[in-house]
Amino acid sequence: MATRLEKAIQKGEIRPGQAVPSERTLAGRWGYSRPIIREGISMLVAKGILTRRHGLGTFLNDVSQQLGSSIWADLSRRHPDLQGHLLEFRYMLERRSAELAAERHDTQDRIRLQEAEAAVHLAFQGDDRAQRMRADLALHHAIADATHNPVYGYLMRSMHKMLHEHMELSLIGHDNDAELISLVQRQHRQLVQAILARDAETAGQIAAGHIEFIRVRMNHLAPESSPRRRQKVASESLE
Repeated sequence: MATRLEKAIQKGEIRPGQAVPSERTLAGRWGYSRPIIREGISMLVAKGILTRRHGLGTFLNDVSQQLGSSIWADLSRRHPDLQGHLLEFRYMLERRSAELAAERHDTQDRIRLQEAEAAVHLAFQGDDRAQRMRADLALHHAIADATHNPVYGYLMRSMHKMLHEHMELSLIGHDNDAELISLVQRQHRQLVQAILARDAETAGQIAAGHIEFIRVRMNHLAPESSPRRRQKVASESLE
């Protein structure tokens, strides 16, 4: 059934951004049972071709999203410990994004960054995890876009797509940790302030510290897994 649906997509029967017909509609059209339809859709979601949006339905991704998802999915299959590797990569990507955003942002970026930080602050005041996630990611995407290098925006979005489920689980595990939530809010606010002040060095340091905080406090990974800490440990072992 997944192959049937994929062929329909290739023929243009479903266009990027368009919702996939309901399970009932597809079952009536193709003669499959609804569980088979559901399984086929799940396979295409896993491949990054489709995306489920809670309460809205299942939608066809554009080509760039499909390519990015397939790359991350392949990495995940090949590397069971990919989470730690992704956080290591994210440490580098988000630090440099913050530095470039501080140097290159324009008036429109300033407005977007301020609005995004305010939205994060408001979202973290409530208990809607999905809203927290959307607001948090929107801020990081705004920073990447403010670099005015489209590669940063693309890599940030595709990486967050890969990390989405894990990030959501991390938030669930800290729903009632008021201190941690307050610290995350403060980090976001300080990061945006440094970017708007065009202080690239401080912005980079705050971004790196934020990812290290996520690594240790929210993902319970050893701080030694950070590039800087590993380098320090390696140099000390040689002395």
